[in-house]
Amino acid sequence: MELKSEKSIIEYLKTLPDDTIIKYYLDVEYSPFPVLLIEEYTRRFKRKTKDEIIKDLKLQTRLAQKKTKELGVMAKKHKLVDDVTRQKSEEMINHAKKKGYKISEKIVFKGNILGSRLKKKTQSGIQSGIKVGKNLKTSSSKDLDLLKKLSELQKAGIITNKEFQEKKKKILSKI
Repeated sequence: MELKSEKSIIEYLKTLPDDTIIKYYLDVEYSPFPVLLIEEYTRRFKRKTKDEIIKDLKLQTRLAQKKTKELGVMAKKHKLVDDVTRQKSEEMINHAKKKGYKISEKIVFKGNILGSRLKKKTQSGIQSGIKVGKNLKTSSSKDLDLLKKLSELQKAGIITNKEFQEKKKKILSKI
């Protein structure tokens, strides 16, 4: 397709995939046909008025001017793009380190709180377990005493063998 007229450019833009239109839209200041590109982008994704498109173009123009000034300042200072990139990367890393340090302090603080809570609950749980264990031991010894007494009652003929066996099963099931 030959791009000779505005109509041919519009038709060409319609044939491009969405990701290409988005890519071109993001770099619209470098496009030879920014208004047509913005119109195609809005046709597909946003529906903007012409005033909004012009506003976007003005914003893109200001951004391009700002970038140009930054590049001019860099050129005067004989700074390379790598130097600026390195500097901005260091700033981002330092910011991330500070934020990470704050987050780690919060995690340590909350960990200490949770640890002390867990320790208290564990101690109280152990103590209650010991109490339950003591109760079990005492209850089993009581049950054994009861069995002895039942055995004596059976030998004395006060209770029958059947009654003794029933009581014995109940007591043994508790132990």
